[in-house]
Amino acid sequence: MKLENMNAFQLVKSDAINEDAKNWAFQNWRYLTKVNTPLTNIDPSAKLEKGEGYKVAILYLKPSNMITTETICPAAELFGCEKDCLEGSGQLGMKTGDNAKIKRTILFALDREAFEKELSRELERHYKKHGDQLRVRLNGTSDINWYSVIAMHSHIKFYDYSKIFFRVKNNKLKNYHLTFSGSANNTRTIKQTAKAINNNMNTVLAINTKECKSEYKRPTDLNLIPLVDMDKDDYRFLDKAGSIGTLKRKGSNKSDRAEDEKRNNFFFNQTTIEELKGYLNQSTVIQ
Repeated sequence: MKLENMNAFQLVKSDAINEDAKNWAFQNWRYLTKVNTPLTNIDPSAKLEKGEGYKVAILYLKPSNMITTETICPAAELFGCEKDCLEGSGQLGMKTGDNAKIKRTILFALDREAFEKELSRELERHYKKHGDQLRVRLNGTSDINWYSVIAMHSHIKFYDYSKIFFRVKNNKLKNYHLTFSGSANNTRTIKQTAKAINNNMNTVLAINTKECKSEYKRPTDLNLIPLVDMDKDDYRFLDKAGSIGTLKRKGSNKSDRAEDEKRNNFFFNQTTIEELKGYLNQSTVIQ
């Protein structure tokens, strides 16, 4: 996709993107307006390749309010994930990948209707090539309500992680699998994570350890609820209903993790895991 129907004056006057984004747009005007950049790609990451039989198309944007004046991650501030977002890790953090994320986010903010039309065309091309092997994650680095797009493509299977509790709880789309992304950033988010578990919602907990030498291992259960190792693959749509899983912390050093054992943050540490257990219903046990 490329920006063809807006001139420089219109971009300057737009209140949908911030000043840094506008400066980037002018510095990369040809790339923005002349180069056709895919909105989604079949993700080549090792984590996805560990599974067999599926081709996963992921949409990566610049998260929160990095580009847009209105955040595209509504729960990021409350949940404390802005600082530790992994959008800048691996290939996503390289200049080519980062430029693509910036461009897509500008295009999304300036003309969502055109963006969704092009996205729909891409999804159909992916489906034509991969058929029922295709799975789609539209919130690779965002937390946007894509219900209208997903409902339009009922023959394609979608999945996502989300920090929007009622979006996960009230999801009625049969072709959309959602996993609630828990947080230990404060008492409110810990209680909301417990509420998701108590409501039998699929939930993931990022744990403040890489399990390096001298670091603790992730818990294997919560009050007798067995925990799934969600680092093995990204195929959350294969998890049983009500599954609770853990992820090791990525993109951090040992001293950061040591400091975050002493305070609340997005990642669950040994103290906040115990706090979470205290909010769980005793009857909440996955068989």
